[in-house]
Formats: sequence, structure tokens, C-alpha cells
Amino acid sequence: MNLGYLVIYINLLRLFLFKKAMGTILETKRLRIQPLTLEQFRLLIKGVENMENNLQLTPSYVPLDEHTQKAMEWLYNEAQKTPEEYLWLTNWQIILKSEDKSIGSADFKNLPRENGEVEIGYGINRDYEGLGYMTETVKAMCKWALNQKGIKCVIAETEKDNYASQRVLQKCGMKKYKETDTGFWWKLSSEY
Repeated sequence: MNLGYLVIYINLLRLFLFKKAMGTILETKRLRIQPLTLEQFRLLIKGVENMENNLQLTPSYVPLDEHTQKAMEWLYNEAQKTPEEYLWLTNWQIILKSEDKSIGSADFKNLPRENGEVEIGYGINRDYEGLGYMTETVKAMCKWALNQKGIKCVIAETEKDNYASQRVLQKCGMKKYKETDTGFWWKLSSEY
């Protein structure tokens, strides 16, 4: 393949992925839950303000913590390997419509497993905790995931002392199905 065709192919792939992301924005009464394109995801890793500027959002002034930064770098690298499946690997920004501001994010922590299981992870900026935004987000993302071909359940892990996260999952209809030394595992099946 010559270089000219490769450039055209890459640009068409970027356009396809951008349109796919824009067509997958989830809306609730208060929130817009937007999957980042690969370019927007790259900007997030370089600094939250870069991504917010690209999306023309009100600045949150909340950087990624070290743990989240490393997790996002890993997801971004995985998303680059399988761009056709990137919605499972990208970061989804939680945007509060009334402020046009990113107040947190969520993601699926990897590609769906062969058994139809996909894991969700999430976090919210401290100033927006306890207001139901995370429950609203997790419900919308679980509904979206369970409507995708081959997905049978959404799972999540919480630390044993993270009662707020446990409550979010309970409100979303998840059931605790496993306990480890450090945490609990939760599941929402398509049968519920």
C-alpha cells in the first residue's frame, strides 16, 4: 500500500470513529455522557484542560489523580490496538448539562469477555458527590452496554469500605456476587 492510500485510509478511519462516538452520546435528564474520540482521549491524557478545551467545556480545574492517569494511559494504548472496538476502551466524560462541565468519567475497563461480561469503572469530582449523578451515569451506561450484541452482564468491583460506590451499584440494580479480601464484586445481568 503506498503512503497516499495509507493517509486516506487513516483519515477515513478517524472520521468513522468520530461519527461513531458522536452517535453514541448518552443523554439523561441532567447529564450528557460522551465517549471520547481517540484524539480527545489523547488530549485527556496530556491534561484534562486540553480535552475540556477541545470539547468546549467549562473548565473543571480537576486533574487526573496518579491512579486514574495510569489507568487511562493503559486504556488509551489498548484502544489504539483495536480502534473498531474503542467504545469499550475509551473514557466517557460525564458532562453536567446545566454547567456544560465535565464532573467525572466512566469507562468499561476492557473489551467484553467471551462470556458476555464487561466491567465498568467510574469516578466523580468531589464537589459533585452525593447528588445522584454517578447513579444516573452507571444506569445509562449499563443500559447501553446490555443493548450491545453479545453482552450478558455488566460487572463492577468496589473496595469493602467504599460505601458510596456500593450504594451506586445497588441503586442501579446490581447484586453482590463475590467477596475478596479487599472488595466486593457486583453484577447486573440482562435478565434483571
